[in-house]
Amino acid sequence: MTEVRLYRLGDEIAINDAFNRVFGKQRSVEEWAWKYSADDPHFLVVVAWDGERLAAHNGGIAAEFQVDGRRILAMQAADTFSLAVAERRPEWRDAWQQVMDHFVEVSVEEFGASMFYGFTGGQAISHIVARALGNSVPPRRIPLLTRTRRPSGRSPVSRLYRARLINDHEPALDRLWERVGHRYPVSVVRNADHVRRRLSGHPTVGYHRWLIRPRWSRIPAAFVAFRSDGGAIRWVDLVWDGRPGALELVDYLSRRLAEQTGAEREELWLDGDPEATQWLETFGFEGRPDPSGVVRAVRFIDSDLRAETFSPGRVYTTMADADLV
Repeated sequence: MTEVRLYRLGDEIAINDAFNRVFGKQRSVEEWAWKYSADDPHFLVVVAWDGERLAAHNGGIAAEFQVDGRRILAMQAADTFSLAVAERRPEWRDAWQQVMDHFVEVSVEEFGASMFYGFTGGQAISHIVARALGNSVPPRRIPLLTRTRRPSGRSPVSRLYRARLINDHEPALDRLWERVGHRYPVSVVRNADHVRRRLSGHPTVGYHRWLIRPRWSRIPAAFVAFRSDGGAIRWVDLVWDGRPGALELVDYLSRRLAEQTGAEREELWLDGDPEATQWLETFGFEGRPDPSGVVRAVRFIDSDLRAETFSPGRVYTTMADADLV
């Protein structure tokens, strides 16, 4: 009989080994600790053990969400898996459901979570939607923008802005979000604390984080974070105040980074900012649903949340919202 419980010190070895086996990865334990911010008060990992053998797992990443001006705590389900098939243990088939049920119970009772969400694909979609009740809104296929042919040169309007690399904690990001958060009515709050937790301290990845300002002003106009690996420049996150020149400078930085690293393509998730999407398409990006088939699933706990609030195109989504980029 399996025991479903919260994480205990030392579980991370078996959890990470199982994750690598199930998903075909080579993630280190150090990266696991970074991802879940194991010293964070919202740290939440639920496991099912059958004696000394791990049967199922689900991890939680807490996120502050804004929903039409209201701030709520959301919990992102991540690395959810069962070892019933891999270990050929049919008696473990219910362990994952027990893990998810306990995860929801703890999230609500101890942390006051108002909703859950996650990104999944393939056969896992039906499990998340049907068994974990991730059907408060229809699963949303994530749009992907890609570019392989890059225009040369730099536009005159982009020269009205300047960019600087930022450190792990940048107070100007709070001021930027205060100014532009209304552009993203349903979104993870992308302030300085979010950027520090999500885009710093990774044991193997260095994110290129830029703050954009007009040349004659200290008021921030945009923030962008890039990741460069695997022959690609990925725009991990983007916050923008709507001024075209600032976005054109972000685009120029991406092209320069691609040239410097020899990247074959540039790509980003972008949902919930049609104006930015339109501009990027004029810059040579082409949009389509992510060919991986990944979707965002959502489960409401708070009865005040409404499906129409999360209608297609209203939830701002970038690669920073996922847990593997």
